[in-house]
Amino acid sequence: MNCPTCMKLEMPMSWFCSQECFKSYWKTHNKLHKAQKQLIKSMRAFKPPPFDYTGPLKPYYVSPMRSVPPETLKPDYYLDGLPTSEMARKRDTAIEIKSKSQIAKMRKVCRLARECLDLAGHAVAVGVTTEEIDKIVHDFCLKNNCYPSPLNYHHFPKSCCTSVNEVICHGIPDSRPLEDGDIVNIDITLYVNGFHGDFKRNVSRR
Repeated sequence: MNCPTCMKLEMPMSWFCSQECFKSYWKTHNKLHKAQKQLIKSMRAFKPPPFDYTGPLKPYYVSPMRSVPPETLKPDYYLDGLPTSEMARKRDTAIEIKSKSQIAKMRKVCRLARECLDLAGHAVAVGVTTEEIDKIVHDFCLKNNCYPSPLNYHHFPKSCCTSVNEVICHGIPDSRPLEDGDIVNIDITLYVNGFHGDFKRNVSRR
């Protein structure tokens, strides 16, 4: 059986083996309903800021920043949003020769970032929100013990960048459902063992 409340709230379907199974998990499962109701309330209350937009695309509600487990190695900006090590080397023009060990770490994070990008790209579809894509990216990072580099970088609120149509770059994932013909630029950067791996691609689904 499926959950009627999930259907009513237009949530992903939750299936239960029997009525008894449904009742036994109700307290835990109902927390998802409460979170969805709060999300719907926030989305309805959101109003895009007044701005001379270049096209029909406007910002939608952005959910709160997601967290990363304490055991995950994090960049220096994860708490205050300031990449101090990067800013300290901003005018440094020296070319650093990486060691074999460093190159191996770079390859590892780049493989993970490419895998994450493929996963995010396959999620693009009409009706899917970029918020949902961001959650896929964040969950991938948690599963693979890596940090989503955009998260709190100069206070960026999400784990990836999704730039739709006329948004040039670094778009913030939000609750707007993708429409037929939308072009989505997905920018994925992961942080593992002190190195960042950065990939991006354009995706469109009909």
